[in-house]
Amino acid sequence: MLLQAQTPAAELDSIWSEYIRKYKDIAMDEMERSGIPASIKLAQGILESRAGTSELAVNASNHFGIKCGKGWRGKSYHKDDDERNKKGERVHSCFRKYDNVVECFADHSEFIRNPEKRHRYGFLFELDPRDYKGWAQGLEDAGYSAVDYYAEKLIFFIERYHLNEYDALAFNGRLALKRLAQVNDVKMVQARENETIREIAGLYNLPVEKLIEYNDGGYTADEPLSIGTWVYMQTKRDKWQGPAVFHTVDTGQNLFAIAQLYGVTLASLQRRNGLTPDATPAEGELIRLKGKRASGEQLRLADATLALPVAPEEAQNENKDGLAADAFTIEMLPEERLEMPVFFYDLNNPDTARPATADPALLLADEADPTPTIILGSETGKTEIYYTVSKGDTLYSIARRYSVSTSRLRQLNRMKDNVVKIGQRLRVN
Repeated sequence: MLLQAQTPAAELDSIWSEYIRKYKDIAMDEMERSGIPASIKLAQGILESRAGTSELAVNASNHFGIKCGKGWRGKSYHKDDDERNKKGERVHSCFRKYDNVVECFADHSEFIRNPEKRHRYGFLFELDPRDYKGWAQGLEDAGYSAVDYYAEKLIFFIERYHLNEYDALAFNGRLALKRLAQVNDVKMVQARENETIREIAGLYNLPVEKLIEYNDGGYTADEPLSIGTWVYMQTKRDKWQGPAVFHTVDTGQNLFAIAQLYGVTLASLQRRNGLTPDATPAEGELIRLKGKRASGEQLRLADATLALPVAPEEAQNENKDGLAADAFTIEMLPEERLEMPVFFYDLNNPDTARPATADPALLLADEADPTPTIILGSETGKTEIYYTVSKGDTLYSIARRYSVSTSRLRQLNRMKDNVVKIGQRLRVN
């Protein structure tokens, strides 16, 4: 049975609702990335994992019952399933094991759109991604699950909780962020609006206390974070690896904000600059990111009125705001690197040339290249990726390159057919 009969209906509703609240954003991320409807992914997760309470979900972060299969090189988890030996006895089946739920949701997408399974699931990507009934029936017809009335059960959850509204959000464009990235070779995620450290810790299977420690105690467990807040997922480094030696303190900027900006520990900045934990440097001061303090190198504090000492010679010759572009790596779920190089524009000023120095808030990639073009709204976090059609391109080859369906490309670009022309600019995400 899917769910125990003695479980009260109100408790079930609470469990299902909480599952949707926790994972709806990941489902929409994956819809935008892979074309699989968010409603389908959420309904499958509820059904296959008993809303995250199954043995597989708890012990292997596997919410979709995906077995190891041929070619799986990741972690595994064995348990009794519906497989039997020649004597009819149940045998241990091998299931995929993930480090976190985000990785699981992304691998579920890759499992369904695996080219080797095109004969089985490929037709689904020709459906309108908002056609949740077609997708549900298609998964049942393709034999995704042995559960009876599989499509009917998926549709039940979708319609009961209006999960198709998330399909509409993802389809029409929403405020979305590149979720996972690296700064100074340290992994971090960008928080969604009002997300908490506790929620992020749950998504990535990390103890809340550890996550707070990784971020120098600058956040509390249940503090609602603003959209785009940087949350480090591992211990930050003691020094900045880019070429800049100093950072110029901006208006209202404290040492914690600087530590987060560069992926370095707050304690290392305090030691390197001779500051006490309660000290706040004044606007315009130079914060040393690496190297040793020079003789006479002092910092004016925000509440001090002393004259500013002469800056060290190395600071005078240094591009103080210059940051190493290669210290920032854009990644997509699950830690899948974008094709490099890519070029980011400010969506609020698309005609702006690339600045001479990289702003870490933009998470710039390596070298400039006009193909593909990624337009980034620095204030909203919304991105749009465009590709210019070249000789030999077809709509299908472009769709394969960017891991989207041809129907999604047609919808994004309001195309009536699959015909593309050299020089045509297509939005691909």
